[in-house]
Amino acid sequence: MAYKYKLKEIEVGDVKVKDGVKSTVTDIDPTTGAISWSISQVPNIDRLLDESDDLVATAKGVYAKVKDDKVFLDIYKQARSLRNTIRTHVRNNYPEEYKKAMNEEDVDEMSTSGGAGAYLTKNAFKKPKKQEKLPEGIGATLGPGPKSSEEGVKDNYYVKKFAYKLVPKDKNGNYVQKGSGLEVKNF
Repeated sequence: MAYKYKLKEIEVGDVKVKDGVKSTVTDIDPTTGAISWSISQVPNIDRLLDESDDLVATAKGVYAKVKDDKVFLDIYKQARSLRNTIRTHVRNNYPEEYKKAMNEEDVDEMSTSGGAGAYLTKNAFKKPKKQEKLPEGIGATLGPGPKSSEEGVKDNYYVKKFAYKLVPKDKNGNYVQKGSGLEVKNF
């Protein structure tokens, strides 16, 4: 991305490094506004790191297509080792360039939900044909566990573990907490 400077923003000594070219502002003519630059070639560490990553990705892709060829496996392992050696050297000896290279990498967005694939079980959401009909109503059993009664399930985990007490009925048969001032009106 190129930056556009206004004349007053550029100062003598400004340095810009891009693609292995280092440009330094050496002079600004106050009369004409002409800018003099010093241009020099510098090691392009960003490109070295990027292309070593590309080499590993390409070698891995080739080996993935021909898994029975041990020479391509060896090339892939050597490329990975070379990339790791380059990264280690740059990280240890050129830490500023390494940080800059790692921060400027574009992160590709991806969705991991597509990698799981579709749910392909053909009867995943179908009711089984031979499912027995469960009984309904008061006192029906819905499988293992306490049975239901007209008063509800009295022998359940809440009653046993947490000492939960069911709300008692009043004289009219309504469930009302003792000491509650609420009136219950049946419609």
